[in-house]
Amino acid sequence: MTTNLSKDEILKVLDETIKTDSNIKITTTISQSLDYLNVTIQDNNGDLKTSIYHKSASEPYILPYESDHPRDVHVNIINNALLRAARMCSTVEDFGLNNYGINYSDIYASSPDCCSQGCFNYFRRLKQFHESPFVKFSYNSASYIFFLLLFSYYLLFNFKSPTNETPSIHWTEILVIIIVTTMLFEDIRQFLRQDSRSMMGKFSNYFIKNLFVSLIRIASYILFYIGLILRFTYASTDEDLSVSKIILAYDLEIWYIRSLAFLGVARKMGPKLVMIRKMLIDLSFFTYIILIAMIAYGVTSRSMYNYNADNNTDDLEFDGRSVFRHIVYPTYYLMYGSTDNELTALDRIVLFYFDDKFYIDLFFCLIENPDLSTSIATQVLLAFHMLFVNILLINLLIAMFSYTFQTVQDQTDLVWRYERYSLIREYFDRPPLFPPFIIITHSIELIKFLKRRCSKRNNSNMKKSHAKIFKMIGANREIDKEWSEFESYATNLYARTIVSGQPSSAATLIPSIARQEVPPTTLDTINASQSPSNIDLKAINDEMASIKRVIGDLRTYAEEMNRCMQWMMDAMERVKMSKEPKPKLRSAVTTNGKII
Repeated sequence: MTTNLSKDEILKVLDETIKTDSNIKITTTISQSLDYLNVTIQDNNGDLKTSIYHKSASEPYILPYESDHPRDVHVNIINNALLRAARMCSTVEDFGLNNYGINYSDIYASSPDCCSQGCFNYFRRLKQFHESPFVKFSYNSASYIFFLLLFSYYLLFNFKSPTNETPSIHWTEILVIIIVTTMLFEDIRQFLRQDSRSMMGKFSNYFIKNLFVSLIRIASYILFYIGLILRFTYASTDEDLSVSKIILAYDLEIWYIRSLAFLGVARKMGPKLVMIRKMLIDLSFFTYIILIAMIAYGVTSRSMYNYNADNNTDDLEFDGRSVFRHIVYPTYYLMYGSTDNELTALDRIVLFYFDDKFYIDLFFCLIENPDLSTSIATQVLLAFHMLFVNILLINLLIAMFSYTFQTVQDQTDLVWRYERYSLIREYFDRPPLFPPFIIITHSIELIKFLKRRCSKRNNSNMKKSHAKIFKMIGANREIDKEWSEFESYATNLYARTIVSGQPSSAATLIPSIARQEVPPTTLDTINASQSPSNIDLKAINDEMASIKRVIGDLRTYAEEMNRCMQWMMDAMERVKMSKEPKPKLRSAVTTNGKII
């Protein structure tokens, strides 16, 4: 408080207050700068400057400044906290957006004694600069490019088995292992720091909702560590070492594919990546049909061959490599129209020569005879296979791709904005450091987590701490409902403002809880002050549709009445009930000949 009383008079009043109740304890401080709970007040030549901060355990979503005051354990409702902050701040200019959601950007006014205010502001702005999503994205992009170049150099030039001359692995391999491990730690941290509170919700949000990206991410880590294990446990010879190199080479291909995610921020490339992702989903369902057709033709056509069971020949045998070479591999390339080798193979029939007397195999030969029954049958089978796969299925796949492309292209702006929002939200929550230096941030967060766990175990009344989040989450369904209503009011008001071209009124944004707290007379005044342009657009459209239906019904009724009146006048004219001529009836409801 501020007062014109003398210091002695103030102390006298406080002493009397303390004596009224033994449970009251007041600490008196009279100075140019006062700190209490989450408020700091400074006297700058007669102008009071108020700075507000918060305790993260009790007010995680309101204000950005930390406090460990033991008495600051109360929980504030967000609406009341915002009103309280507005009353205590000296100027409107102190307000601003911060990366904690709905909060304020004015910092805690007191700076360290060992550093001047200018130096403190410099380091604060430097910290805010490196915590911006754009800077984090730039750092991670450059780091990822360096990682790809390093991994490629390592596989091309330094992937060798240890020898007496070079018993240890190269430094590039060590650095690649460290970078991949820190990336894995960061993905684990992102998984644990999701908005979902339950573990099942985290799994569903991280893996199920974005299955394709999650599979690529998981495959990159699994292949890397499998290749790394084989690199050190199964590398006695060059042939054994090639197994590890093949796995790591496939893994490098996946890491290159993952780099496409950095192009999502581009306005032109972002929607194209969404198209590719959706087309791959279409292709995954289509692959099953293609696979069935390939296996059906491959097994059926090869069963008409008379292969010799001699192990010294290159005939079909019951092993994986032979089945792939003779059945899967040739039929796969038929999908691309390569039929020359297949036609030649179908004409080559193995003929066996027998002794006419004892029917014993003497020898065999491989000849080309397109007139044999098996050759003709396989040719017919090939024709139907090409008709089904190359004409029907391939064109069906092209049609599916065209539909997916057009669907995304029609909403390219919305798709890009959503992808950009997702990317900004991801990098908003990321640490400012990049791999491999991100391990420093992970270590600090782990120490803080262990410290909080120990403090919580020692103090059971300690409030649960909350992490910095991108959006505000309601504590219960009632609060979330009120926020949704507020967003609905704001959206409708913005739409009405765009249509009418008139400035919006803040009175329309009062949520239902706030309306319950406002007296009826105040609400009547607010409603009376609303202009006709502030009516809901949906209500206007519904009202216009209702008016059209009513006018249409009236027109139909008027036409029926006109027809009845015409019949009555015709009847009266036939019996000559009047000497006056029959009047002409006009249409009762007309609007340029059309129904409104």
